[in-house]
Amino acid sequence: MRINKYLSHAGVASRRKCDEFIESGKVRVNGKTVTDFSYQVQPTDIVLCDRHLVENTKERRVYLLNKPKGYICTNTDTHDRKKVIDLLPTQDRLFTIGRLDRDTTGAILITNDGDLANQLMHPRFKKEKIYLAETKEDIDDKELPKLTQGIKLDRGEFVKGQIRRLDRCKGRILWEVILNEGKNREVKRIFESFGTHVVSLHRYSFAGLNVSNLKVGKYKQLSPKIIQSLF
Repeated sequence: MRINKYLSHAGVASRRKCDEFIESGKVRVNGKTVTDFSYQVQPTDIVLCDRHLVENTKERRVYLLNKPKGYICTNTDTHDRKKVIDLLPTQDRLFTIGRLDRDTTGAILITNDGDLANQLMHPRFKKEKIYLAETKEDIDDKELPKLTQGIKLDRGEFVKGQIRRLDRCKGRILWEVILNEGKNREVKRIFESFGTHVVSLHRYSFAGLNVSNLKVGKYKQLSPKIIQSLF
């Protein structure tokens, strides 16, 4: 296994951050500094990163979590806000696969394998995401097909997807939005492009995994078979 993948899989950091450790000379194998990214770690190698022993023996774990409102998806925060990784009682270093805004609820995947997280966030996998959104303002039916053809967002980004009105109730309109990309605040910006704004947003499903049977704030560990199906 390549040295950066070994470090990432062991939970040291993301693959990119591990590359930085290697480049800066913080990685030593059998007492020697290794800066060659192609180095293949052998079973008998003793690997240190920043003077700490690295052992790649832990089981790969992936969790599906029903994210509550008010939690952020970053690993560190200078404002001491609540983090989704704190909802899992494990000592593993954890990585979120994709992100949800602080006020958005629903399905998010969390793993102890930084390399896996990076792979699944790559655009080529095009993981389907299904959202339930509420707005106060309606959208003309003639406008809705535009998202299927593709629309340009406020910063010039191009996005395609599907949108349909599910219900009107008590002054609110409920929408289903299906996307295969992961741009920043994508759903909210789509509605803004239609001249309305989202008052609540819930990701019902991610990569075919839904949280209909998970209470808010609860999680379940995925089986190896389901993890493999993500690819």
